[in-house]
Amino acid sequence: MDEDADSSENDLYEQVKQKRAAKLAAKAEIYTRTSAPPSLPETADGKRHITYQIEKNRGLTRPRNKLTKNPRKKYRTKHDKAQKRRLGQVRQIKKPSGPYGGESSGINARISRSIRL
Repeated sequence: MDEDADSSENDLYEQVKQKRAAKLAAKAEIYTRTSAPPSLPETADGKRHITYQIEKNRGLTRPRNKLTKNPRKKYRTKHDKAQKRRLGQVRQIKKPSGPYGGESSGINARISRSIRL
């Protein structure tokens, strides 16, 4: 009885082994490279034209946003954004035009813009 069980187990293992080998062979057949037919020699006279990729020779540079491709422009836009943020925080100084004529916008008693010492 033990021999019967051993042989059935061995048959099962052999079957699994064969299935796996068949699967790997099918996968290898799918992913193997087929040899390309030889291309016809070029009949162009003179030098061949180079591609854009060869001309620029950028290698593995990361793709950049259109605005930040140029570092000088990046810092220029960064400065503009910072200025706009600051405009919201700080009031602009109004230069006096002529003698003092009172507060143009009126006085709001609920707002205090003074600095405590």
